[in-house]
Amino acid sequence: MKHTLSSKGLTWTNVQSPTVEELAEFIREGSLTVNDAEFVAQKYQRPCVTLGTGYLLVLIQVPVFDRTLRLTKGVPLFFIVKDKQVLSLHYEAIVVLDKIRHDFETTPDKAQEYMGDQPLAFTLDLVALLNDSAFNKLERLSKHIDIAEDAVFQGNEGKMVEEISYLSRDVMDFRKVVRPQTSLFANLPPGVLVNSEIEVRCQRVHGQLLRMWEMLESLFESTKELSATNFTLLQHKQNELLRLFTIYSIVVIPMLILTDPYFSPNAVGERTIDKVVFWVVLGTLIITLTYIFWRFKRKNSA
Repeated sequence: MKHTLSSKGLTWTNVQSPTVEELAEFIREGSLTVNDAEFVAQKYQRPCVTLGTGYLLVLIQVPVFDRTLRLTKGVPLFFIVKDKQVLSLHYEAIVVLDKIRHDFETTPDKAQEYMGDQPLAFTLDLVALLNDSAFNKLERLSKHIDIAEDAVFQGNEGKMVEEISYLSRDVMDFRKVVRPQTSLFANLPPGVLVNSEIEVRCQRVHGQLLRMWEMLESLFESTKELSATNFTLLQHKQNELLRLFTIYSIVVIPMLILTDPYFSPNAVGERTIDKVVFWVVLGTLIITLTYIFWRFKRKNSA
């Protein structure tokens, strides 16, 4: 799928899930070398910035959340920056990039604001917009962690084990996406496309990624501590239940031993008093066990 947008003398061509013919056309239009063409043809590569002959090749990873699997994965996004032209390619859907492109198509003023005479500046602005979207995802993730924390201290430790595991995995997956990019825009290769204005924008994107990494580190520590706290509270409740059952066993076993030979309803020469004593003992044991469960449940819901 191919989309082209032009404004103020700059053309942006975005290719999503390309066919073999579209990929070949993308490589020809970008005038890529053989090595760079092979690099782009492979779906999964580490983020990098490479200076070619007459173009700049940029590969970033965009964090995308899969609602079905409840995990975050990095979707590679390639940029070919040339004179008056920017080409982008991704093999999987990036919803936020589609929204940006749609905004530019429906709002010409916004397109003119971002698409100026410098293609690399436009590319960096796109990366910055994608980073802003990633920050929004992290804010939502932070809120989910706060909700899980409240739930843990309201007596829902057992229910929150799975939820905390999902949150921890989401944070770790997000870290895998962001970590290789923390120094990606610290220093661009020198070339005709790089000037003082571009360097300022690079520092902005670099600062975004560093702040994102710091936020992820904070969320990672939060989920780790939350998991440890949840495990401690859950273990405490299990120990409490085990202690109550131990007390119950200490009471029950001697009573059963003492009553079985003499007060069993099926014993030879049984009397009415034997049956009464047997059922009184059995009723006492059942009431005691019921009280233990009631107390344990009431303590958990308190």
